Amino acid sequence: MIVQTLHEPLRISLLDFVKEFWEVLEPGTPLELNWHHRTIARALEIQMVRINAKIPKNETDNRIASKDIIINVPPRTTKSMLVTVMFPVWAWTVNPTITFLTASYSGSLATKHARLSRTILQSDKFLNMFPDAIQVKTDQNVKSHYENTVGGERYAVGLGGSATGSGGDVIIVDDPTNPKEAASDKERENANRNFSETIYNRTRNPKTAVSIIVMQKLHEDDLTGYLLKKNPDAYYHINIPAEKTDQVKPKKLEKHYQDGIFWKDRFTPELLADYKKSLGSYGYAGQMLQQPAPPEGGMLKKAWFGIYTKIHAEAKINVYIDPAYGSKATNDPTGLLACYEHGGDYYIVRAEAVRFEFPDLMEYVQQFCREVGTDHRSKIAVEPKASGKSLVQVLKRETNLNVVEDTNPTKDKVARVQDISPMVEAGRVSLLNGPWNDAFLNECATFPNGAHDDMVDTLVMALNQNSSNFFVI
Repeated sequence: MIVQTLHEPLRISLLDFVKEFWEVLEPGTPLELNWHHRTIARALEIQMVRINAKIPKNETDNRIASKDIIINVPPRTTKSMLVTVMFPVWAWTVNPTITFLTASYSGSLATKHARLSRTILQSDKFLNMFPDAIQVKTDQNVKSHYENTVGGERYAVGLGGSATGSGGDVIIVDDPTNPKEAASDKERENANRNFSETIYNRTRNPKTAVSIIVMQKLHEDDLTGYLLKKNPDAYYHINIPAEKTDQVKPKKLEKHYQDGIFWKDRFTPELLADYKKSLGSYGYAGQMLQQPAPPEGGMLKKAWFGIYTKIHAEAKINVYIDPAYGSKATNDPTGLLACYEHGGDYYIVRAEAVRFEFPDLMEYVQQFCREVGTDHRSKIAVEPKASGKSLVQVLKRETNLNVVEDTNPTKDKVARVQDISPMVEAGRVSLLNGPWNDAFLNECATFPNGAHDDMVDTLVMALNQNSSNFFVI
């Protein structure tokens, strides 16, 4: 059981501390607070009490204190000021021996946050109100690394920089990816790898240390998505979209929304409408709604797809395959889609993404073709990338399937989806009602910000073919 042992009001309440010292950093700018500040501050206070008592996370029955924390909130909501600037200073009034490691997508941003914290520490107001508290050591006092007089330290690093030699009781990662670069696979993978391999391991005591990630949810595979997919039970997830959606977490926070808006006094309907125009549908979904794509879908909206219940008589079903990289397919799945044309419209019989090593994939392709109803008229088109050429060669040699190499795409994926989206929007594409529908629609709706796009690739393969070669026998 965690016992609260703090006494002075400002040492008990992080939010009261923020109110008191706001003017040091923002003189003349009134502080505006909302319920989400209380929610975040309370989670940080609980962690501070546990760390101060040296209680390992796995030895507390407090749901918040037993986990690391992920906070997803919209921009311009004082998230960095509360979590990365004020919290470390407040924590030192409670226990000045704590070490902080704070990181951002750039070293300059991380250093800016650390510098603002130091401004409070060195202010006359702080020194007068906490004369018994710590002071910054003069011999170790630079913007990216400073120490106090009783052993506490603050390191500030960019996620791509070196954290060698530094460690923390508290690790704070604030904006691990630049929102302008969130669509880049390389940038996301670098951020996820640097956190897992460098930052997360830099704890002084893994049993008691806590990691806090605060960011906007920009992509299914950004740091939030990566961590929650890898180990969801390890994190207390605070997810606060600007508008009330089914993504509010914890669910009890839904009661704070007024007229469907999380901070009605600041984010008025008019302001949110302006954000939608300036950010675009995907930017608004990620930065404001904390989900990687608009709820209804972006380039391929769920509502555009029809549903049918019976395959037309004499349908000639073709199969399209987007093979995974590598024979073991340990990372990316292989996409398969069965489709036929009738009366100028397109009917998808089944679509799925699977992971098989090459020999098993060979067997599964044949099984898939049998189950969807291909016959001697059907074409099996394989994109000639990754293991595609080998798949074509072996299927031709060992089966009776009419296997062909599809043409190599000359456009990027977004451009290719733009080419076929008018057909989908016009209601010319329908799905055979089945359990695979939701996974397919979700992948389409989150493109290009989804974790995978293998079924989307096969949809593009099917619809991008013109009438002269669509049904080659």
